[in-house]
Amino acid sequence: MVVSGIYRIVNKTNGKFYIGSSDNIQRRFSRHQLDLSKNKHDNQHLQNAWNKYGKDSFLFEVYRECSPQVLLREEQKELNVWVGKDQCYNMRKDAWCPTAPGSKRPSWVVKKYADAQRGKPRWTEEQKKQMSIDRTGRQHKLETIFKLKNRPKSCYTGIIKAQQFNVGRVYSSEHCLNISDAKKKSEKTMNEAERTRISEGVQKAVMEGRYHKNKVPKEEYETICKLYLSGTINKRQLAFKYGITPPSMQKLLQRIGAQ
Repeated sequence: MVVSGIYRIVNKTNGKFYIGSSDNIQRRFSRHQLDLSKNKHDNQHLQNAWNKYGKDSFLFEVYRECSPQVLLREEQKELNVWVGKDQCYNMRKDAWCPTAPGSKRPSWVVKKYADAQRGKPRWTEEQKKQMSIDRTGRQHKLETIFKLKNRPKSCYTGIIKAQQFNVGRVYSSEHCLNISDAKKKSEKTMNEAERTRISEGVQKAVMEGRYHKNKVPKEEYETICKLYLSGTINKRQLAFKYGITPPSMQKLLQRIGAQ
């Protein structure tokens, strides 16, 4: 028999409950149980309780029968009474739109989540190691590289905010020393072998007519762009190939929009 009305999912351990409505309550109960068992329920508060106490701690009951024409109206009356109280799992007060995309959570929900997560690390050490392993050797697709190169300026909002935060900031001498050491380690210096390779590359380019005042012919711009974006060759290797210095190659890549 199909039952229409208001239902509740009651936690028998602590008395808390979730309120809902349906024109077929038994079918709705089955859907709730399926989502909760798969850890995919829309209500995270109820899902966390299900994970903690287990399936046997919950009772699915018909709270009040009513016709389908007044379901949402009756549910709204119950939500107005109970949402926001400790014994209610519901997080939204709108029966007509319980999970509206883009809607903001109530302040009391935000505060509860913030209090629960305060002081906890975002990732465990095991998760960090696994993420590092998963990302090692991964290469972006050519389409992704183009998107990253041409992303809008709004993507740099976080960088701008960080720069503004650091304006007028006074660093300790130890902090300054650490920053200086980190910059020195990150700087790439060319050894004699690399300098020799650059010199030989320049001479070869001159002999082949590809070198003129440290410039690359415009006909090669498209080839250079494709080679660099393919990920098979880096800036320094391109510089050796075309007989110019790595800084000159970097400026060239920026000028032709490959960087």
